[in-house]
Amino acid sequence: MKPTIKQDAGSNPDPEFIAQQLRKPSGSFAPKIGEKMNQVNKPLYDLTFDVMDLQEGDKLLEIGFGNGQFFGELFSKEPALQISAIDFSDEMVELAKQNNQGTISSGELDIRLGDSEAIPFSDQSFNKVFCNMVVYFWNEPEKHLKEIQRVLKPGGIFYTGIRTRESMLAFPFVKYGFNLYSRKEWEKILIQNGFSYGETHNRIDPKIEVDGNKVHLESCCIVAEKKQSY
Repeated sequence: MKPTIKQDAGSNPDPEFIAQQLRKPSGSFAPKIGEKMNQVNKPLYDLTFDVMDLQEGDKLLEIGFGNGQFFGELFSKEPALQISAIDFSDEMVELAKQNNQGTISSGELDIRLGDSEAIPFSDQSFNKVFCNMVVYFWNEPEKHLKEIQRVLKPGGIFYTGIRTRESMLAFPFVKYGFNLYSRKEWEKILIQNGFSYGETHNRIDPKIEVDGNKVHLESCCIVAEKKQSY
């Protein structure tokens, strides 16, 4: 196993360290990486939430929620939701619990430490599952998609939020353990794993600075349905 690169929160991190932190935020750097993910991924969350067309009584699962900043936006769009969420970073789970004490106490939000290779919920628990900027870290995506199939109700929807491969190549850290996909590649993987492909929504993000250059990222939300007979 490759050793973990250690740096403190005040140092200038190298790309390989950033890649490790984006996969699984940990240690003193976790709060900082969580905030950075929020800043960069806000446009992708906006797109995904718009596409999801939330309805009263929806039961949602988010995989890989970071510090949980965006749960409040979901409830603002549709208050009558039941949201569950898993992340395999202890630090992110604790931060998300601190940031969402009210909805956790009311029972509207259930945050758990967990891995999408073994989702800690019963079969057919949700009618919608989503993840943003997570599939890059699935070395064997079929294992994760099988679990998503299991916890989705028949006809349930899975929303994958990603940036295009071309967008992601602007970041120097993606060469360290990222599995990048084109839209068509991910659509094909979904179909191969029992989903019916629905549609892909694209949106050009506002410019951000990457290594001194101003770049536009392209956000994508890929919609797929669990087959009734799968």
